[in-house]
Amino acid sequence: MKKAVTRGILYIIIVFIPILAVDYYVDSYLSFRLTYKKLGEIAVESNYCVGADIPLSERKAKWAQFLYMEPVDYMIVGSSRSILLSSENLGVSSFYNAGVFGGSSVRDYLAEAYILYRQDKLPGNMLIEISPSIFNANSGETRWNEWGNSYRYMKELLSGKNKKREDSRLLGVQMKDLLSPAYFKYNLKQLKEGKRAVVIKNGFEDDELLNTWHVDGSFAYSRQEQTKNDEEAVRKLIRDVCDSRSIYCCSDFHELDDSLLDEFQQLIGFLDGQGVNIAFYLPPYTEDMYDYICHESCYDSILKVEEYILDYGAQNGIQVYGSYDPRKSGLELKDFYDEYHIRTEKVKDTLWIRNSAADNLWIK
Repeated sequence: MKKAVTRGILYIIIVFIPILAVDYYVDSYLSFRLTYKKLGEIAVESNYCVGADIPLSERKAKWAQFLYMEPVDYMIVGSSRSILLSSENLGVSSFYNAGVFGGSSVRDYLAEAYILYRQDKLPGNMLIEISPSIFNANSGETRWNEWGNSYRYMKELLSGKNKKREDSRLLGVQMKDLLSPAYFKYNLKQLKEGKRAVVIKNGFEDDELLNTWHVDGSFAYSRQEQTKNDEEAVRKLIRDVCDSRSIYCCSDFHELDDSLLDEFQQLIGFLDGQGVNIAFYLPPYTEDMYDYICHESCYDSILKVEEYILDYGAQNGIQVYGSYDPRKSGLELKDFYDEYHIRTEKVKDTLWIRNSAADNLWIK
């Protein structure tokens, strides 16, 4: 009996303790040592950088920050094309940018609205980015699932069945990951490459090597990232996209999907019913890409999204800002970091009033 106990103890020491040590030290999925809840606490107090090449879930990071932040007057929901808009360049103090990287989805917006509603933190004013892919059933974007069950709970709420459930336990300690052989294998691979999940508080606006998330949810590229592409490099990136017919999340986009349009309209109706002043934002493409869109019939749906939003805004008294056409915002090629993203100093130029609902401005 004693020998069996001794062997069991030795087995734990030899096998399980090293596994747990690697999982704890690397913690690629923020499952134990760091956790998204801890990241959320850091994010409401300090700008931060992720100090490793291990990709974290930006949606879970924003979700965790929702738990700890105070309600704000102004909020943006969208993708990386609106994430550079900040409290500073908008000139408003009570502000949060809830944008995330990747193709934003109507389902992202529904999930975010549910989480904010559940915590009584819906803003007084919400700017909703309208990337055309939000109406593309074939966008291939599924990262909205990282909001847990929030999208499904919101659908239940809109149908009158919801009992205000929430799923924030996904942001804390995840024992299932620590007991997973696959998690250990992935952590061990990261360890061998010298990588681990680390969050570094950053008091500066940007950093030389690392991208920075700000307390207000906005984002700053590293100085290295800001300068890596000259105009010719950006032009080549655009040419590659056009040659391969691969505009982000807009391949196989034949029509505006009826179910996504319906979800979008339900979202707007819900927010309006909660007293949120809504506005829409159309982020511009580069000039060459926009010209390509205008001359390729396979991208007609992108232009139809802009037409739909202008009509919907006019019919419902909702302010629309910007255009997919960069000329209307006075943008040139030099004003882009890459084929999609506008430089920080020019991004506010894209927030010009598009329609006549001037008595309902998003920023007064």
